[in-house]
Amino acid sequence: MLFLRTGLPGSGKTLNTIKEIDLEHAVDPNNSLLRLHKDDEDPNLPPRTIYYHGIPELKVDQLKSRWVEWETPDLWYDLPDGSVIVIDEAQGTFGTDIRGRVEKVTRFEKHRHHGWDVHIITQHPSLICSPVRKLVGKHINFIRPYGRTKGIFRHEYEMCIDKPESRTNFKMAQESKIEFDKHYFGLYKSSTVHTHKKVTPSYYKLVPLFLAVLIIPILLLGFGFWYVMKSKTSDSEALMHSDSQSTVSEAKRPSSVPSTPGVTNQGRTVQPVQEYIQQYKPRIADVESSAPRYDETNKARDFPRPTCMASTDVRMLLSAKSRGLNTGTFNGEDTVCQCYSQQATRMTTSFDFCMSVVQNGYFDDTKQQPAYATPAGLSSTRSLESRDGPQRGLAAVDQSAQSQKVSRFNIIPDTSRTQRTIK
Repeated sequence: MLFLRTGLPGSGKTLNTIKEIDLEHAVDPNNSLLRLHKDDEDPNLPPRTIYYHGIPELKVDQLKSRWVEWETPDLWYDLPDGSVIVIDEAQGTFGTDIRGRVEKVTRFEKHRHHGWDVHIITQHPSLICSPVRKLVGKHINFIRPYGRTKGIFRHEYEMCIDKPESRTNFKMAQESKIEFDKHYFGLYKSSTVHTHKKVTPSYYKLVPLFLAVLIIPILLLGFGFWYVMKSKTSDSEALMHSDSQSTVSEAKRPSSVPSTPGVTNQGRTVQPVQEYIQQYKPRIADVESSAPRYDETNKARDFPRPTCMASTDVRMLLSAKSRGLNTGTFNGEDTVCQCYSQQATRMTTSFDFCMSVVQNGYFDDTKQQPAYATPAGLSSTRSLESRDGPQRGLAAVDQSAQSQKVSRFNIIPDTSRTQRTIK
């Protein structure tokens, strides 16, 4: 496969290339004639030789694989089949100044037939000629933000990306974070003078200001809350002390009228703190209205009136069993039955009671019988006669008002006109 490894100067592309290839093709320390990472089909394969060019003063004796330097990168295709080939600063060999179909480029079209793995290293894909870029099978780009040695981004693509620095291409990459391995730092000469320095991002300088803006208001709010609570506690203790002094003075002062507990000399009732707190504790967990404080306002206005439904549908039975609804057997069939209140809340009842309501209904003796208006007055039953048809469905009216209704008109026959006959 043809690998393209890119990254700006100082991004660690050469160091990480040496590390990755060296670990991948390491020799078995127990047997130098075998690979450390055995092949599944043939575990007795010998180690692959790595031919490199453009990496000055590489200390091959400290590496785990077989590294051999060679000086003719233009003739890379003359190397033995199955070789691993590493060419650093590859723009000098496969630069954009190449014209025509030269053999060192066209050989990439069939390099897999010979089992070669070629790794070309350069700063940017644009420095490599287009025919080579089109044949790249894997593109690895290194990004070193702000010159740091940790948190270096390694982006791996399945093709050559012409602009690997563009954030729009990051979503196509397999991203991982790596750091410089100290073991490989001094194994080769990367430059004569190191000028790459770590840079602190400008937004890091705003972190103390951000923390101050965030923490100071929290501290002020906390201090204010503490001060208010302390003031309330002091007032409560002072009031309790005053009440105790008043009680003692009342006990010592002779009087024909017995003193009332919990009442000060001004006649104001003071409730003990613990008793006051107990007034707000709910009797039932999560139901605030069950606290004694709300007993006067928490009066019942209605009671649940059941409306029950039953079904033998298989889907409803499965749903009912998963939800814990009432299920049972009725007339030899599995049946689900559930009752609901007039507020559409589920009521907990037995299956027999639910089926009884479904079959026979539920008589509510607190429900008022509706009244219907008829020509004869109010009635508890609806008349089906045609003469009271206009009154059907009318709302009931007050009986006293109905009794007060009188007729305002008397029908008198018209006799003022006589019948005329045309002669």
